[in-house]
Amino acid sequence: MSTILLVEDEASIRKGLKKCIETALGGWRITYEAANGVEALDILKKDLPEMIITDICMPQMDGMELIRKVRESHPHIPIVIISGYGEFQYAKQALKYDVIDYLLKPIDWMELVQILEKIKESQQRGERGESRHSEKSADAALTEEHPVVNKIQQYVQNRLDQDISLQYISEHFHLNYQYISALFKAKTGQTFTEYVTETRMRKARRLLKETHLKIYEIAELCGYQDVRHFMLTYKKLNGMTPSDYRRAAEY
Repeated sequence: MSTILLVEDEASIRKGLKKCIETALGGWRITYEAANGVEALDILKKDLPEMIITDICMPQMDGMELIRKVRESHPHIPIVIISGYGEFQYAKQALKYDVIDYLLKPIDWMELVQILEKIKESQQRGERGESRHSEKSADAALTEEHPVVNKIQQYVQNRLDQDISLQYISEHFHLNYQYISALFKAKTGQTFTEYVTETRMRKARRLLKETHLKIYEIAELCGYQDVRHFMLTYKKLNGMTPSDYRRAAEY
C-alpha cells in the first residue's frame, strides 16, 4: 500500500480526492492530510509518505514554499501539484523543483489515475532493481546488452495509454522501422507489436487486481479506445474476460 500526504486548504476537495483515490486505486492510501505547508512540514518531521499531492495557494505557507523546503531534505519524494487556473504560472515554476506533474482544477480524474499509475510503476521498478539479489525484470534480462532496445521498452512502458506504433517509434528515435523491428525480434524474441500488447495486458491484469476502476477506464489507461477490442484481445491472450479475471483475483 503506497501512502500519500495530501496538502489542500479546502476540506471538501481533500475529501473528494481521498474518496476517488482510495476507492478506485486500491494500491494508494491518503495517510496524512494538511491544510497548509506548515502543517505538512510538521507531519514530515514524524513520518515520510511515499508521495505528496499539494495545492499551490494556501494560507500560512503556500505550495511553492512547501515544495522548496521538502526538496531541501527529501529530494527524491514524488510531488504532484494541483492548482487553479490562475495559479498555473506558479505551477510551471515549480517544475524546477522536479515535481512529477501538475493538474488544473477541477481535477481530471483519469489524468490523475494515469499519473499515480506511472509513479507506482516507477517505484516498483526501483524496488526490483534494489533487491538484495539484484533481480532483473524479464525485459531487462533479455536486453541488458542493447541500450536502444532498453530505451524503446522504457518509452513504451511510460506511454501505454497512447497510440504506440512502430512507425511512431521509428520517427521518435530517428531509426529505420525495419531496423527496429529486426533488432527487437533478435533481442527479445518478440515482434514490437507483440511486446506492446503483452505489456499492455500486464498492466491491465494489475489494474484489474489492484483497483476498482471500471473496465472501460482500464482499457483507456492501457491504450485501447475501443473497449470491445480491449476485451476481445484480453480474452484471447489470457483465456478469460477481464471481468472473469477480476472475480477470480478476489478469491
